[in-house]
Amino acid sequence: MKLTIQVFWIVLIASSMFVACKGSKQMADAPKSSAGNTSPSTEAPALLSFAEGVVTQSEFERVYAKNNGGREIAATHTPEQLKEYMDLYINFKRKVFEAESQALHETPAFKQEFSTYRKQLAQPYLSAKEVEDQLIEEAFMRSGYLVSASHLLLTVPQDAAAEDTLAAYTRILELRDSIVNHGNDFGAMAEKYSQDPSAKNKGGMGYQGNLGYFSVFDMVYPFESAAFNTAPGEVSDPVRTQYGYHLVKTLDKMKTAGKKHAAHIIIRVGDRYSAKTEEQAVQKIQEIHQKLTAGESFASLASQFSDDPGSANKGGDLGSGRLLPEMEDLKLKLGEGAFSEPFQTRFGWHILQVSKVETLQTFEEAQPALKQKISRDSRAQVSRQALLNRIRKDNDFQLFTDMIDSLKAKVNNNFPRGNWQPDSADTELFAKPLFSMKDGFSRSVQDLIDYYKKNRIRKAKMSPQAAVQSVTDTYIERELIQYEEDRLPAKNPDFRYLLQEYRDGILLFTLMEQKVWKKAMEDTTGLEAYYIANQDSFRANDRLEVKEYRTTSEEVINQVKEMLAEGQGEKSIDSVINQASKLNLRISTQMYEKGKDEIEDGVFSQEVGAATDIIQQGEFYKILVILDMFPAGIKSFDDAKSEAITRYQDYLEQQWLEELASKYPVKIDDDIFANLFK
Repeated sequence: MKLTIQVFWIVLIASSMFVACKGSKQMADAPKSSAGNTSPSTEAPALLSFAEGVVTQSEFERVYAKNNGGREIAATHTPEQLKEYMDLYINFKRKVFEAESQALHETPAFKQEFSTYRKQLAQPYLSAKEVEDQLIEEAFMRSGYLVSASHLLLTVPQDAAAEDTLAAYTRILELRDSIVNHGNDFGAMAEKYSQDPSAKNKGGMGYQGNLGYFSVFDMVYPFESAAFNTAPGEVSDPVRTQYGYHLVKTLDKMKTAGKKHAAHIIIRVGDRYSAKTEEQAVQKIQEIHQKLTAGESFASLASQFSDDPGSANKGGDLGSGRLLPEMEDLKLKLGEGAFSEPFQTRFGWHILQVSKVETLQTFEEAQPALKQKISRDSRAQVSRQALLNRIRKDNDFQLFTDMIDSLKAKVNNNFPRGNWQPDSADTELFAKPLFSMKDGFSRSVQDLIDYYKKNRIRKAKMSPQAAVQSVTDTYIERELIQYEEDRLPAKNPDFRYLLQEYRDGILLFTLMEQKVWKKAMEDTTGLEAYYIANQDSFRANDRLEVKEYRTTSEEVINQVKEMLAEGQGEKSIDSVINQASKLNLRISTQMYEKGKDEIEDGVFSQEVGAATDIIQQGEFYKILVILDMFPAGIKSFDDAKSEAITRYQDYLEQQWLEELASKYPVKIDDDIFANLFK
């Protein structure tokens, strides 16, 4: 999720000590009074009691433990630590109550922002965890192997008509029978019948269906599973992917010690390249190979001579992904740091190097990355389908197929075009339910039609009846997921708490911006009055305004010193030293204060215009040129403005907190406090 400044603060608030609990009056699960406020819970003792709601012992312990290292660590904390946190938490609750009293949670801006976050936060909870865990374990096991396979493809669009899909399936079965039962060679059949264009390109990747070696996530999930689950030398049953129907012949399956990263140097032939003829290309690649054998750097030679600009700029690096089959075969045979003899592909002459071998991770190490990959991979649909099946089962889902048939009978050729209009005479028919759930939740055929019309759905390649079925399936899936999402807070406490934190975080940010942050920036009269009333707190020691020349290179700083001694200025120094790279030298104006910044006191006795000797601080070398000097005393308003704004914000917040304490008094149960984490 891309964070704006506002979102950053919301996340920070939600993950810090200032997190809300379900005692907040708008999100609580506790009973509501007639006034809409949360009534004290009768199920758990209240640690904090406000007129607007309560915070129970268990709720406070959950919040405290979450933000202080867990329950075991929290149990070791002193009463003073608990009290300090509780005071801050009380202030947080008061701010949220104030935001609610101003109905900030009812504004369109809040509702839109909160709705966006809610949908994002719900995604990890909308999966069948047991299926997801199985997919992660399966992916981890497969990551330790490489599979070599060939395929034969008959293309079929995903939205093809049923008769076209059946025809392709029948034909792929016939081809499999001719290979498995009648001895026809798989490669020859792929070259002749496969609709993958590469199958007919002799010498190229995919020729006769050969895809070389690959591992987990390199292919779409159904294809990957067919290759891994078919024994070497055998041919799979037909496999359906978004591309059509495949036959997969597994050629080899081997364990791998780790993920290999490759780099290459390529010499290409043509008018735009240095090698105009095949002979020149051969001579050039052999000379490069001799240099490699003599010990020269592969990365350096790649950057100088390779005709692949994308990889040459990275020292020939090709990453760890799949390469051409002939390159994959070489990569398997080479050890870390080793490079191949020159070889030719249809793209040119190459030398391949295995630049790095990543050792295999443990399951615990690999699990987070695997989970993320699965969420973006086609196998995510497996988990989603399992979730949908569970929703149907748990909620007594009833689908009225007769109503789907009725709709199919009413549509015409305009339906797949996205511009079909129902007949007003069918209003009563379409008002009947399409499906229903056990809690009375249902959707009508008219709801489906409204969804179709609002989204202007087109299924141009389908028959009207097939288009109706496709739209219906998509609509029902969407509604079931939304049904589950709407009920997540009641079903899942973790999600409910997280949602509450974000809700209150948004409210808190909005209110703090109005009452403190924005006000301190815009109330110039109040800010100046605060500065005048507190001038003594804005005192400073002797200060210097300097032009700072900073670099990590001793050679560069010595060059700066010489140029300054010659009387050269900032522009001249910058143009000479930063000509090749703007990163060589950083030139900036800085303010240093005596006794507060890491500058020797002797620097403060120099005259305006003087340059210091070289100053070394950690990895940096500096030279300071004195621009101006300011004696100790009270800073001017302009000099103190940034600091004054920060202090003024603190002042405004403290004044506001005193008002809130009076408006939202709290009763603390000392006996319950003494029993926290016991």
